Amino acid sequence: MIVKNIDLRDGKGKVYLIDTNALGNARAVACYLVVDANGKVAIVDTGYASSIDELIRSLNTLNIGIKDIDYIVPTHLHLDHSGSTGHIAKGSSAEIIAHTKAIKHLIDPSKLIASVKQVFGDYADLFGYPIAVDPKNNTITGVNTGEEYILSMGSVELRCMTAEGHAPHQIAVYINNGNEPILITADSVSMLYPDYPCYIPTTPPPAFDAEQAIATAERLSRLNAKMLLMPHFGISTEPDTVFKETVESIGEWVGMIRYLLDEGYAQDAIEVRMIEHVKSKSKDKGNGREDEPIPAYVINSIRNSVRGVINYLH
Repeated sequence: MIVKNIDLRDGKGKVYLIDTNALGNARAVACYLVVDANGKVAIVDTGYASSIDELIRSLNTLNIGIKDIDYIVPTHLHLDHSGSTGHIAKGSSAEIIAHTKAIKHLIDPSKLIASVKQVFGDYADLFGYPIAVDPKNNTITGVNTGEEYILSMGSVELRCMTAEGHAPHQIAVYINNGNEPILITADSVSMLYPDYPCYIPTTPPPAFDAEQAIATAERLSRLNAKMLLMPHFGISTEPDTVFKETVESIGEWVGMIRYLLDEGYAQDAIEVRMIEHVKSKSKDKGNGREDEPIPAYVINSIRNSVRGVINYLH
């Protein structure tokens, strides 16, 4: 569903926050739709493949169909961000902008699917699976590491820049909006779910890199965006706080999990300890009682982040 819309300055267009209702969970996975003053349409992230019907319904409320999408910008390959990319591309002539390292997996997602199945087992079936993008039907433009690509939609420019760390194939998108620039962050910032508002680092397997993730967060913070559009979940008008909490949470989690590994804790036990840690942090910040249950999808996010840090430390 369309949760919120943002009017860009000088009538240049709108940005829409779409809740993809991921795996039946509201306010868990967002994607963002940019519509310029002339009706050009770009979608930044596409959600799980299993969310495609929800995405189509949301677009239809704006009288936009799959065929009307001009640009697809999957910020990285994780299926909650790119799972529907091929499904959308198949029904449109949209140009795709992605990290150069992601392109081969968009064209042939077999290794990506195998990796997801290895990490998540049978649970991965709930995500749905990506389908191949045909470069004969959809032009694919790559953004090289350390570089940027300016996507000019007409009245709106999307500045696509690499943002490695969470994944080696991640980009973020900057929108120059006068004196209130906007940054679509991808997973370069910590998760902050509205239904359980406590910063949880996005540190998943198989390729999380703590040093890169911290460097990326610090670099993006220097863009001085006034508004962050986050995938997990929503819009923040406190960028300094978000980036500060992101850097601190990565360092904290890496340090805690390294200690627990050195003490001989198994992965399952570490996951339990970090779930309790999140409960305690939430209580300390006044977000709820320590005995208040954490939503299942938040617990899954914590477990996934623990696994990524363990993989990184190994």
